[in-house]
Amino acid sequence: MLISTGSLYAQGWPDTCAHLREREAVSPGNEQEAKLQYDTLRLYIQVCAVSDNTSWRAFLHLDGAVQFMSNDTTRFDRYRSWLDSVLYLNRIQPEYFCACMGSIADTYQYGKYSPLAHLSVLDYLRKNHRECWGSGLDKGYATDSAADVYVNIDGYTVNNLPPLDSIGLGFLLDKSRAPSPSEPFANASFTSSPNPFTNVLTLTFTINQVDHVDLAIYDILGHEVWANGKGSSFEEGKHTITVDGKSLPHGTLYARISTGFGEVKTVKLVHE
Repeated sequence: MLISTGSLYAQGWPDTCAHLREREAVSPGNEQEAKLQYDTLRLYIQVCAVSDNTSWRAFLHLDGAVQFMSNDTTRFDRYRSWLDSVLYLNRIQPEYFCACMGSIADTYQYGKYSPLAHLSVLDYLRKNHRECWGSGLDKGYATDSAADVYVNIDGYTVNNLPPLDSIGLGFLLDKSRAPSPSEPFANASFTSSPNPFTNVLTLTFTINQVDHVDLAIYDILGHEVWANGKGSSFEEGKHTITVDGKSLPHGTLYARISTGFGEVKTVKLVHE
């Protein structure tokens, strides 16, 4: 069961990030402990990716926890989808991007084993993000990939690495569409109904790939009056969230959606 930040505050924890981060120090002894570590550190990333400048270290422990959860045969595919959704949560520390991409690459070595997909991700980092590439990795990469990736045909070297689009990462890593603080990643539509509303409000959004989504409603002074916790990862497609309007103040309100890719959209509401 995923821990909520609200329950942590209620228990008197003054620093939720520090408390969640404590799970990094745990070495799971069984699958249940691995699942708890996995859930806790995922929440830690979603809550603390920006505020804690060492959050990138959690990915290594998440990798280990996922490997321990051996009874879940789809765990690496689901873990990769979540990693995709939080890749751009922290766009300040390059270590965060590098660590998350390293974890994404590793998921192709387990589950539905695809070593060439793993090498495709490494090749992308080698060519486009040298900050993620240690000085000794070039030799190791060439040694690891030589037999499987490069085939010599009549004197020509052919690169057999699968393209990023074929493994579902092309759109995510396309530099021409990559998010930046000044140019948000426009991948979500956001509407509300009815508007004006009385007792029940429906928020509807559509995303074109898995993403981490935060939803919140604010009053006219900017005070948060409702939120979906610290957000959740949603699959591609249309999603509908129902809000109990009776608990919201009357008058003008603003509903806001923000995604892991840095996009923010706001809809004006009227509560009669």
